[in-house]
Amino acid sequence: MSQHSFKGPRKQHGMTMWGWLFVAIVVGTVITSLLRLGPHYIDFRIVQSVSDRLPVDEVHKEMSRAKILEHYKKQFRIEGFRIPLKEMMTVERNREQTTVDINYEVREHLFFNIDVVLKFSEQRTYN
Repeated sequence: MSQHSFKGPRKQHGMTMWGWLFVAIVVGTVITSLLRLGPHYIDFRIVQSVSDRLPVDEVHKEMSRAKILEHYKKQFRIEGFRIPLKEMMTVERNREQTTVDINYEVREHLFFNIDVVLKFSEQRTYN
């Protein structure tokens, strides 16, 4: 018969101060990143919704390049979009289709000497 000695329940230990400091740094970094980068993704969703509001049936047949640009200018002004339209948008037309191409980059400072470049692209083709 073997004898086992029972010493009682073991004492549990929580995280050390260094463990909590590491968790706080990771959580702080994630929250900072979300707060700094999130608004740019919201702005891009605004760009997509403005593209959705363009009358699909009229773009190629009835709207000129100037009217398409005017549509975006008005909608961006209403929505408070901050990037100049001339720097980000091209409208190409031919006999078969009209293509609206929106491309832009945003540089956002995160912390210390770390910057992030976000690239956004939206292309719509109308027949």
